[in-house]
Amino acid sequence: MDVWLIILIFAAWFALFMLLGQNVATCMFGAGLLGIFLLKGSRVLDGMVATNIFYTTSTFSLSIISLYLLMANFLMRGGVVVDLFQVAYRLSGHRRFPLGVATIFSGGLLGAVSGSGSATAAALSTLASPQLERYGYSKDLAIATAAAAGSLSAIIPPSLIMIFYGSLTQVPIGHMFMGAIVPGLVCISAYIGCLAYLGWREGNRMKIPPATADGGTTTKGEAADDPALATVSGRSLSAFIFVVALMVVVFGGIYGGVVTAGEAGAVGAFASLVGMVVMRRIGWRDFWLSLEDAVKVTAMILVLVMGAEMFGRFLSFSQVPRELVDLVQPFIDQQMLIMLVLLAIFFLFGMVLESAAVMVLLIPIFLPILDSAQVDQLWFGVMACFMISLGLITPPVGLSVYAASTATRHPVERIFRPAFMFALFAALIGVAAMLAVPESITFLPGRIGQ
Repeated sequence: MDVWLIILIFAAWFALFMLLGQNVATCMFGAGLLGIFLLKGSRVLDGMVATNIFYTTSTFSLSIISLYLLMANFLMRGGVVVDLFQVAYRLSGHRRFPLGVATIFSGGLLGAVSGSGSATAAALSTLASPQLERYGYSKDLAIATAAAAGSLSAIIPPSLIMIFYGSLTQVPIGHMFMGAIVPGLVCISAYIGCLAYLGWREGNRMKIPPATADGGTTTKGEAADDPALATVSGRSLSAFIFVVALMVVVFGGIYGGVVTAGEAGAVGAFASLVGMVVMRRIGWRDFWLSLEDAVKVTAMILVLVMGAEMFGRFLSFSQVPRELVDLVQPFIDQQMLIMLVLLAIFFLFGMVLESAAVMVLLIPIFLPILDSAQVDQLWFGVMACFMISLGLITPPVGLSVYAASTATRHPVERIFRPAFMFALFAALIGVAAMLAVPESITFLPGRIGQ
Protein backbone atom coordinates (compact mmCIF):
# COMPACT_ATOMS: atom_id res chain seq x y z
CA MET A 1 0.00 0.00 0.00
CA ASP A 2 1.27 3.48 -0.86
CA VAL A 3 2.75 5.25 2.16
CA TRP A 4 0.76 8.45 1.57
CA LEU A 5 -2.48 6.48 1.47
CA ILE A 6 -1.52 4.92 4.81
CA ILE A 7 -0.79 8.38 6.23
CA LEU A 8 -4.20 9.52 5.01
CA ILE A 9 -5.90 6.53 6.69
CA PHE A 10 -3.90 7.23 9.85
CA ALA A 11 -4.97 10.90 9.89
CA ALA A 12 -8.60 10.04 9.14
CA TRP A 13 -8.69 7.49 11.99
CA PHE A 14 -7.25 10.02 14.43
CA ALA A 15 -9.60 12.82 13.35
CA LEU A 16 -12.70 10.58 13.33
CA PHE A 17 -12.23 9.30 16.87
CA MET A 18 -11.35 12.79 18.13
CA LEU A 19 -14.65 14.06 16.69
CA LEU A 20 -16.46 11.15 18.33
CA GLY A 21 -15.17 12.39 21.69
CA GLN A 22 -12.54 9.77 22.42
CA ASN A 23 -9.62 10.55 24.71
CA VAL A 24 -6.56 11.96 22.92
CA ALA A 25 -4.38 9.14 24.28
CA THR A 26 -6.75 6.51 22.87
CA CYS A 27 -6.85 8.24 19.49
CA MET A 28 -3.06 8.43 19.27
CA PHE A 29 -2.58 4.84 20.42
CA GLY A 30 -5.17 3.42 18.02
CA ALA A 31 -4.02 5.47 15.04
CA GLY A 32 -0.39 4.58 15.74
CA LEU A 33 -1.11 0.84 15.96
CA LEU A 34 -3.14 0.92 12.75
CA GLY A 35 -0.51 2.90 10.89
CA ILE A 36 2.36 0.64 12.00
CA PHE A 37 0.34 -2.46 11.08
CA LEU A 38 -0.37 -1.12 7.58
CA LEU A 39 3.24 -0.05 7.07
CA LYS A 40 5.19 -2.90 8.63
CA GLY A 41 2.75 -5.72 9.34
CA SER A 42 1.91 -7.59 12.54
CA ARG A 43 5.43 -8.94 13.19
CA VAL A 44 6.76 -5.51 14.04
CA LEU A 45 3.87 -4.95 16.43
CA ASP A 46 4.48 -8.29 18.15
CA GLY A 47 8.09 -7.45 18.91
CA MET A 48 7.76 -3.74 19.55
CA VAL A 49 4.61 -2.70 21.40
CA ALA A 50 5.22 -4.22 24.83
CA THR A 51 8.96 -3.44 24.85
CA ASN A 52 8.56 0.17 23.72
CA ILE A 53 5.74 0.89 26.15
CA PHE A 54 7.68 -0.61 29.06
CA TYR A 55 10.82 1.41 28.41
CA THR A 56 8.90 4.61 27.69
CA THR A 57 6.76 4.53 30.83
CA SER A 58 9.68 3.50 33.04
CA THR A 59 11.71 6.57 32.08
CA PHE A 60 13.08 8.16 35.26
CA SER A 61 12.06 11.68 34.25
CA LEU A 62 8.38 10.65 34.29
CA SER A 63 8.64 9.59 37.92
CA ILE A 64 9.06 13.25 38.78
CA ILE A 65 5.42 13.86 37.83
CA SER A 66 4.04 11.75 40.66
CA LEU A 67 6.29 13.50 43.21
CA TYR A 68 5.09 17.00 42.31
CA LEU A 69 1.49 15.76 42.11
CA LEU A 70 1.85 14.35 45.61
CA MET A 71 3.26 17.62 46.90
CA ALA A 72 0.36 19.50 45.28
CA ASN A 73 -2.26 17.14 46.72
CA PHE A 74 -0.94 17.43 50.27
CA LEU A 75 -0.96 21.23 50.07
CA MET A 76 -4.35 21.49 48.39
CA ARG A 77 -5.98 19.13 50.89
CA GLY A 78 -4.36 21.20 53.61
CA GLY A 79 -6.46 24.14 52.44
CA VAL A 80 -3.64 26.49 51.52
CA VAL A 81 -5.72 27.97 48.67
CA VAL A 82 -7.82 30.01 51.09
CA ASP A 83 -4.77 30.98 53.15
CA LEU A 84 -2.78 32.26 50.18
CA PHE A 85 -5.65 34.38 48.94
CA GLN A 86 -6.48 35.62 52.43
CA VAL A 87 -2.97 36.97 52.90
CA ALA A 88 -2.91 38.46 49.39
CA TYR A 89 -6.33 40.00 49.99
CA ARG A 90 -5.21 41.73 53.16
CA LEU A 91 -1.97 42.95 51.57
CA SER A 92 -4.03 44.64 48.84
CA GLY A 93 -5.27 47.16 51.40
CA HIS A 94 -8.90 46.88 50.21
CA ARG A 95 -8.17 48.82 47.02
CA ARG A 96 -9.49 47.83 43.61
CA PHE A 97 -6.40 47.54 41.45
CA PRO A 98 -4.11 46.10 44.18
CA LEU A 99 -6.78 43.48 44.88
CA GLY A 100 -6.73 42.42 41.21
CA VAL A 101 -2.93 42.30 41.31
CA ALA A 102 -3.11 40.21 44.49
CA THR A 103 -5.44 37.77 42.71
CA ILE A 104 -2.98 37.34 39.85
CA PHE A 105 -0.05 36.81 42.22
CA SER A 106 -2.15 34.31 44.16
CA GLY A 107 -2.65 32.43 40.90
CA GLY A 108 1.12 32.33 40.40
CA LEU A 109 1.67 30.91 43.87
CA LEU A 110 -1.15 28.40 43.48
CA GLY A 111 0.22 27.39 40.09
CA ALA A 112 3.53 26.59 41.76
CA VAL A 113 1.63 24.57 44.37
CA SER A 114 -1.00 22.75 42.32
CA GLY A 115 0.35 22.50 38.77
CA SER A 116 -3.27 22.55 37.55
CA GLY A 117 -4.68 25.54 35.72
CA SER A 118 -8.26 24.33 35.97
CA ALA A 119 -8.08 23.68 39.72
CA THR A 120 -6.44 27.05 40.39
CA ALA A 121 -8.94 28.93 38.20
CA ALA A 122 -11.91 27.23 39.88
CA ALA A 123 -10.58 27.93 43.39
CA LEU A 124 -9.74 31.57 42.68
CA SER A 125 -13.01 32.28 40.87
CA THR A 126 -15.01 31.26 43.95
CA LEU A 127 -12.71 33.08 46.39
CA ALA A 128 -11.58 36.16 44.49
CA SER A 129 -14.37 37.10 42.09
CA PRO A 130 -16.89 38.11 44.81
CA GLN A 131 -14.28 40.39 46.37
CA LEU A 132 -13.30 41.87 43.01
CA GLU A 133 -16.97 42.58 42.25
CA ARG A 134 -17.44 44.15 45.67
CA TYR A 135 -14.65 46.61 44.93
CA GLY A 136 -15.97 47.70 41.55
CA TYR A 137 -14.96 45.15 38.92
CA SER A 138 -17.63 43.74 36.64
CA LYS A 139 -18.47 40.07 37.15
CA ASP A 140 -17.10 39.19 33.70
CA LEU A 141 -13.73 40.82 34.39
CA ALA A 142 -13.54 39.43 37.92
CA ILE A 143 -13.96 35.84 36.77
CA ALA A 144 -11.70 36.37 33.74
CA THR A 145 -8.97 37.64 36.07
CA ALA A 146 -9.26 34.46 38.15
CA ALA A 147 -9.13 32.33 34.98
CA ALA A 148 -6.04 34.16 33.72
CA ALA A 149 -4.36 33.72 37.10
CA GLY A 150 -5.14 29.99 36.91
CA SER A 151 -3.51 29.67 33.49
CA LEU A 152 -0.17 30.61 35.06
CA SER A 153 0.21 27.00 36.22
CA ALA A 154 1.41 26.08 32.71
CA ILE A 155 4.35 28.49 32.81
CA ILE A 156 5.08 28.76 36.55
CA PRO A 157 7.25 25.79 37.63
CA PRO A 158 6.80 22.99 38.53
CA SER A 159 4.63 22.81 35.42
CA LEU A 160 3.65 19.29 34.36
CA ILE A 161 3.95 20.13 30.67
CA MET A 162 7.56 21.19 31.25
CA ILE A 163 8.21 17.74 32.66
CA PHE A 164 6.58 16.27 29.55
CA TYR A 165 8.74 18.40 27.28
CA GLY A 166 11.90 17.53 29.16
CA SER A 167 11.17 13.79 29.01
CA LEU A 168 10.42 13.96 25.27
CA THR A 169 13.46 16.05 24.30
CA GLN A 170 16.00 15.08 26.97
CA VAL A 171 16.28 18.71 28.09
CA PRO A 172 17.04 18.65 31.86
CA ILE A 173 13.80 19.32 33.71
CA GLY A 174 15.58 21.41 36.34
CA HIS A 175 16.81 23.67 33.54
CA MET A 176 13.25 23.95 32.24
CA PHE A 177 12.03 25.02 35.67
CA MET A 178 14.73 27.66 36.06
CA GLY A 179 14.29 28.89 32.49
CA ALA A 180 10.57 29.50 33.09
CA ILE A 181 10.97 31.78 36.10
CA VAL A 182 11.62 35.03 34.19
CA PRO A 183 8.99 34.32 31.48
CA GLY A 184 6.53 33.51 34.28
CA LEU A 185 7.19 36.91 35.85
CA VAL A 186 6.84 38.55 32.43
CA CYS A 187 3.48 36.82 31.97
CA ILE A 188 2.31 38.00 35.40
CA SER A 189 3.40 41.56 34.50
CA ALA A 190 1.51 41.38 31.19
CA TYR A 191 -1.64 40.21 33.01
CA ILE A 192 -1.31 43.08 35.48
CA GLY A 193 -0.95 45.54 32.60
CA CYS A 194 -4.02 44.09 30.91
CA LEU A 195 -5.98 44.29 34.17
CA ALA A 196 -5.07 47.98 34.48
CA TYR A 197 -6.22 48.60 30.89
CA LEU A 198 -9.49 46.68 31.23
CA GLY A 199 -10.21 48.34 34.57
CA TRP A 200 -9.61 51.76 33.07
CA ARG A 201 -11.82 50.87 30.09
CA GLU A 202 -14.69 49.96 32.39
CA GLY A 203 -14.65 53.62 33.37
CA ASN A 204 -17.26 54.70 35.86
CA ARG A 205 -17.99 51.14 36.90
CA MET A 206 -14.58 51.06 38.56
CA LYS A 207 -15.31 54.29 40.45
CA ILE A 208 -18.48 53.29 42.28
CA PRO A 209 -18.16 52.76 46.03
CA PRO A 210 -17.89 49.12 47.01
CA ALA A 211 -21.23 47.48 47.73
CA THR A 212 -22.11 46.12 51.12
CA ALA A 213 -23.92 42.87 51.74
CA ASP A 214 -27.30 44.62 52.06
CA GLY A 215 -26.99 46.34 48.69
CA GLY A 216 -25.84 49.71 50.02
CA THR A 217 -22.43 51.26 49.66
CA THR A 218 -19.57 51.79 52.03
CA THR A 219 -18.19 55.17 52.93
CA LYS A 220 -14.56 56.11 52.99
CA GLY A 221 -12.69 54.20 55.64
CA GLU A 222 -15.20 51.37 55.85
CA ALA A 223 -14.36 47.89 54.62
CA ALA A 224 -16.86 45.62 52.93
CA ASP A 225 -15.03 42.50 53.91
CA ASP A 226 -16.10 38.91 53.76
CA PRO A 227 -15.91 37.84 57.44
CA ALA A 228 -13.74 34.89 56.41
CA LEU A 229 -11.23 37.32 54.90
CA ALA A 230 -11.55 40.18 57.35
CA THR A 231 -8.41 39.30 59.29
CA VAL A 232 -5.34 37.22 58.65
CA SER A 233 -5.22 34.52 61.28
CA GLY A 234 -1.96 33.13 62.58
CA ARG A 235 -2.98 29.82 60.97
CA SER A 236 -3.24 31.42 57.53
CA LEU A 237 -0.06 33.43 57.93
CA SER A 238 1.92 30.36 58.96
CA ALA A 239 0.57 28.43 55.94
CA PHE A 240 1.53 31.30 53.63
CA ILE A 241 5.06 31.47 55.04
CA PHE A 242 5.38 27.68 54.80
CA VAL A 243 4.36 27.60 51.12
CA VAL A 244 6.74 30.44 50.19
CA ALA A 245 9.58 28.77 52.13
CA LEU A 246 8.82 25.43 50.46
CA MET A 247 9.03 26.98 46.98
CA VAL A 248 12.30 28.71 47.89
CA VAL A 249 13.79 25.43 49.15
CA VAL A 250 12.64 23.41 46.13
CA PHE A 251 13.71 25.84 43.42
CA GLY A 252 16.64 27.24 45.35
CA GLY A 253 17.93 23.69 45.72
CA ILE A 254 17.68 23.14 41.97
CA TYR A 255 19.33 26.46 41.14
CA GLY A 256 22.11 25.90 43.63
CA GLY A 257 22.84 22.47 42.19
CA VAL A 258 22.17 20.89 45.59
CA VAL A 259 19.39 18.63 44.27
CA THR A 260 18.10 17.52 40.88
CA ALA A 261 14.53 18.26 39.78
CA GLY A 262 13.50 14.74 40.82
CA GLU A 263 15.13 15.02 44.22
CA ALA A 264 13.53 18.45 44.68
CA GLY A 265 10.14 16.87 43.97
CA ALA A 266 10.79 14.24 46.64
CA VAL A 267 11.90 16.89 49.14
CA GLY A 268 8.83 18.98 48.31
CA ALA A 269 6.42 16.06 48.71
CA PHE A 270 7.95 15.00 52.03
CA ALA A 271 8.16 18.55 53.38
CA SER A 272 4.56 19.34 52.39
CA LEU A 273 3.37 16.17 54.14
CA VAL A 274 5.30 16.97 57.32
CA GLY A 275 4.23 20.62 57.26
CA MET A 276 0.54 19.85 56.81
CA VAL A 277 0.64 17.20 59.55
CA VAL A 278 2.48 19.46 62.00
CA MET A 279 -0.03 22.26 61.33
CA ARG A 280 -2.83 19.71 61.81
CA ARG A 281 -4.32 20.34 58.41
CA ILE A 282 -4.50 16.77 57.13
CA GLY A 283 -5.22 13.40 58.71
CA TRP A 284 -4.96 9.79 57.63
CA ARG A 285 -7.96 10.10 55.33
CA ASP A 286 -6.45 13.11 53.55
CA PHE A 287 -3.13 11.28 53.29
CA TRP A 288 -4.66 8.28 51.54
CA LEU A 289 -6.87 10.43 49.32
CA SER A 290 -3.80 12.44 48.28
CA LEU A 291 -1.99 9.23 47.36
CA GLU A 292 -5.05 8.01 45.48
CA ASP A 293 -5.41 11.24 43.48
CA ALA A 294 -1.70 11.32 42.64
CA VAL A 295 -1.82 7.71 41.42
CA LYS A 296 -4.90 8.36 39.28
CA VAL A 297 -3.45 11.40 37.56
CA THR A 298 -0.08 9.69 37.10
CA ALA A 299 -1.81 6.71 35.49
CA MET A 300 -3.72 9.01 33.15
CA ILE A 301 -0.48 10.72 32.16
CA LEU A 302 1.29 7.42 31.52
CA VAL A 303 -1.57 6.30 29.26
CA LEU A 304 -1.09 9.53 27.34
CA VAL A 305 2.64 8.79 27.08
CA MET A 306 1.85 5.29 25.74
CA GLY A 307 -0.37 6.78 23.07
CA ALA A 308 2.31 9.32 22.18
CA GLU A 309 4.89 6.54 21.86
CA MET A 310 2.81 4.64 19.28
CA PHE A 311 1.97 7.89 17.51
CA GLY A 312 5.60 8.95 17.33
CA ARG A 313 6.77 5.48 16.28
CA PHE A 314 4.42 5.54 13.29
CA LEU A 315 5.65 9.00 12.33
CA SER A 316 9.22 7.69 12.46
CA PHE A 317 8.40 4.71 10.22
CA SER A 318 6.46 6.86 7.76
CA GLN A 319 9.21 9.50 7.49
CA VAL A 320 6.69 12.31 8.00
CA PRO A 321 9.12 14.40 10.14
CA ARG A 322 11.80 14.02 7.48
CA GLU A 323 9.34 15.16 4.82
CA LEU A 324 8.50 18.19 6.94
CA VAL A 325 12.20 19.02 7.32
CA ASP A 326 12.60 18.83 3.53
CA LEU A 327 9.54 21.03 3.13
CA VAL A 328 10.94 23.81 5.35
CA GLN A 329 14.51 23.42 4.08
CA PRO A 330 14.35 26.65 1.98
CA PHE A 331 13.55 28.55 5.20
CA ILE A 332 15.86 26.61 7.52
CA ASP A 333 18.23 29.58 7.90
CA GLN A 334 15.36 31.86 8.94
CA GLN A 335 15.28 30.62 12.51
CA MET A 336 12.96 33.37 13.73
CA LEU A 337 10.35 32.62 11.07
CA ILE A 338 10.37 28.91 11.91
CA MET A 339 10.04 29.70 15.63
CA LEU A 340 7.04 31.97 15.05
CA VAL A 341 5.26 29.42 12.85
CA LEU A 342 5.81 26.56 15.31
CA LEU A 343 4.77 28.67 18.30
CA ALA A 344 1.61 29.73 16.45
CA ILE A 345 0.79 26.06 15.89
CA PHE A 346 1.31 25.33 19.61
CA PHE A 347 -1.04 28.19 20.44
CA LEU A 348 -3.73 26.99 18.00
CA PHE A 349 -3.56 23.43 19.31
CA GLY A 350 -3.61 24.75 22.88
CA MET A 351 -6.93 26.42 22.10
CA VAL A 352 -8.66 23.09 21.40
CA LEU A 353 -6.71 20.38 23.26
CA GLU A 354 -5.55 19.72 26.82
CA SER A 355 -2.04 21.10 27.40
CA ALA A 356 -0.28 17.77 28.04
CA ALA A 357 -1.87 16.29 24.91
CA VAL A 358 -0.59 19.21 22.84
CA MET A 359 2.94 18.59 24.04
CA VAL A 360 3.04 14.85 23.37
CA LEU A 361 1.26 15.28 20.04
CA LEU A 362 3.43 17.98 18.50
CA ILE A 363 6.93 17.43 19.88
CA PRO A 364 7.59 14.16 17.95
CA ILE A 365 6.63 16.01 14.75
CA PHE A 366 8.55 19.24 15.36
CA LEU A 367 11.68 17.94 17.05
CA PRO A 368 13.52 17.11 13.77
CA ILE A 369 12.73 20.62 12.49
CA LEU A 370 14.16 22.17 15.66
CA ASP A 371 17.29 20.05 15.32
CA SER A 372 17.70 20.94 11.65
CA ALA A 373 17.24 24.66 12.31
CA GLN A 374 19.63 24.42 15.31
CA VAL A 375 17.07 26.00 17.64
CA ASP A 376 17.94 25.92 21.35
CA GLN A 377 15.47 23.33 22.65
CA LEU A 378 15.40 24.84 26.15
CA TRP A 379 14.52 28.24 24.71
CA PHE A 380 11.85 26.82 22.45
CA GLY A 381 10.42 24.55 25.15
CA VAL A 382 9.77 27.37 27.60
CA MET A 383 8.20 29.45 24.86
CA ALA A 384 6.00 26.52 23.79
CA CYS A 385 4.79 26.11 27.39
CA PHE A 386 4.09 29.85 27.44
CA MET A 387 1.94 29.61 24.29
CA ILE A 388 0.06 26.61 25.68
CA SER A 389 -0.68 28.59 28.86
CA LEU A 390 -2.37 31.24 26.71
CA GLY A 391 -4.50 28.54 25.11
CA LEU A 392 -5.97 27.83 28.55
CA ILE A 393 -7.83 31.16 28.43
CA THR A 394 -8.58 31.33 24.70
CA PRO A 395 -11.76 30.09 22.97
CA PRO A 396 -13.11 27.66 21.90
CA VAL A 397 -11.89 25.31 24.67
CA GLY A 398 -9.99 27.44 27.21
CA LEU A 399 -10.02 24.96 30.11
CA SER A 400 -9.24 27.58 32.77
CA VAL A 401 -12.14 29.74 31.58
CA TYR A 402 -14.54 26.80 31.58
CA ALA A 403 -13.39 25.82 35.09
CA ALA A 404 -13.94 29.37 36.37
CA SER A 405 -17.31 29.55 34.60
CA THR A 406 -18.48 26.25 36.06
CA ALA A 407 -17.38 27.17 39.57
CA THR A 408 -19.28 30.48 39.47
CA ARG A 409 -22.17 29.37 37.21
CA HIS A 410 -21.58 32.34 34.93
CA PRO A 411 -21.98 32.23 31.10
CA VAL A 412 -18.65 31.18 29.64
CA GLU A 413 -18.96 33.29 26.47
CA ARG A 414 -19.03 36.46 28.59
CA ILE A 415 -15.82 35.46 30.39
CA PHE A 416 -13.99 34.70 27.14
CA ARG A 417 -14.17 38.34 26.00
CA PRO A 418 -11.92 39.83 28.71
CA ALA A 419 -9.94 36.57 29.04
CA PHE A 420 -8.91 36.83 25.38
CA MET A 421 -7.52 40.31 26.10
CA PHE A 422 -5.32 38.83 28.84
CA ALA A 423 -4.02 36.26 26.33
CA LEU A 424 -3.42 38.95 23.70
CA PHE A 425 -1.45 41.20 26.07
CA ALA A 426 0.66 38.27 27.28
CA ALA A 427 1.30 37.04 23.74
CA LEU A 428 2.44 40.42 22.46
CA ILE A 429 4.59 41.30 25.45
CA GLY A 430 5.85 37.84 26.43
CA VAL A 431 6.73 36.48 23.00
CA ALA A 432 8.39 39.75 21.98
CA ALA A 433 10.49 39.77 25.16
CA MET A 434 11.56 36.13 24.87
CA LEU A 435 12.40 36.39 21.17
CA ALA A 436 14.28 39.65 21.59
CA VAL A 437 16.15 38.53 24.72
CA PRO A 438 16.74 34.74 24.68
CA GLU A 439 18.87 35.17 27.81
CA SER A 440 15.66 35.79 29.75
CA ILE A 441 15.19 32.02 29.46
CA THR A 442 18.72 30.67 29.20
CA PHE A 443 20.53 32.80 31.84
CA LEU A 444 19.37 31.07 35.03
CA PRO A 445 19.70 27.49 33.69
CA GLY A 446 23.24 28.32 32.58
CA ARG A 447 24.17 29.23 36.13
CA ILE A 448 22.75 26.19 37.90
CA GLY A 449 25.26 24.92 40.43
CA GLN A 450 27.72 27.76 39.86
